Amino acid sequence: MRRAMMILALATASPIAARDLPVPPDKSWQHAETGLILRPQLAGLPRGALTDATQSEHDVAAQFEAPDGSVSATVYLFHPAVADVALWFDRSRTAIESRDLFRNAAPASADPIAFAAPGATAASSLRQVYANAGKGYRSTALAVVPVGEWIVSIRMSAKALTAELLDAQLQQAIATIHWPRPAGTVAQAATPIRACATPLVFAHAKPIKAAGGDMLMALLAGGIAAKAKADPSTPPEPQIVWCREGEARLEYGVYRANGAGYEMALYDAGRTVSVYPSLMGQIDKSETYTVALTDVDGTVSSFSSFDGLPTPRQVWELVASGKRTGVSKGNQVTIDAKAIR
Repeated sequence: MRRAMMILALATASPIAARDLPVPPDKSWQHAETGLILRPQLAGLPRGALTDATQSEHDVAAQFEAPDGSVSATVYLFHPAVADVALWFDRSRTAIESRDLFRNAAPASADPIAFAAPGATAASSLRQVYANAGKGYRSTALAVVPVGEWIVSIRMSAKALTAELLDAQLQQAIATIHWPRPAGTVAQAATPIRACATPLVFAHAKPIKAAGGDMLMALLAGGIAAKAKADPSTPPEPQIVWCREGEARLEYGVYRANGAGYEMALYDAGRTVSVYPSLMGQIDKSETYTVALTDVDGTVSSFSSFDGLPTPRQVWELVASGKRTGVSKGNQVTIDAKAIR
């Protein structure tokens, strides 16, 4: 995990070291932006550490554990660059299945279970429970719930409980959380992500300097889209159906929808890298691709372009290098003039 935090610190423009939130253990905590409330206990488990990996409560983690250590839970609340339950469930599930502690864990159901969280009108959430044959924990469970444009991920593990009993406690934990009333667009039913039917074909792409217009578009596109979405006259966007490209890794997963390029989700807490045909590349038929990372606080970082569709490994290495060509947050944009061609 320390290596993961170091890589994210390089890749993102905001500090990644978690800060403690000053909330007494016997008091409830309310998230200012969503209104979600975590009480001092979660399904009978007392709350412990409450931390934020940002300075603005955009990546919060709350720890809960039984006094004897028999059952533990972590509740994550973050603002993802791509607000999609299935995508972040897929990333969280990969994170669990990649741990040595749960390598022998077997899911209790072939597919994740779609369900309606309290206050929801559709089965817009996903959960799955595992029976573990290894030492340490007998079962572990995961649930991912949408809260508007935010995501809540709940992980539970038990040393003695069967998968069936832990699933019951997970559902009790979900009921314990005070969920805000849905506002705006109602979340649609969640469908687990499947592997893409046809794999991408990658070129022998090389990094190149970006055109100035492409860099500005990459840095400002998110803000433009957010303003359009906030406009009541803007029609709702159709639900995006993602598929998984290639084999999922702990460090990243690659996902595709309609159109060229792909989205790379870093680890499992909301940060993504968009890889897509550049505007100028489409105009002059040069087939260049833009690379831009979006953090949970809305910060966008641009990187060198590629003269063809880069492999996920190329993009991962570029982003992990931390060599940003530009950064935008809100109305503030900073560009490295030397990085423009």
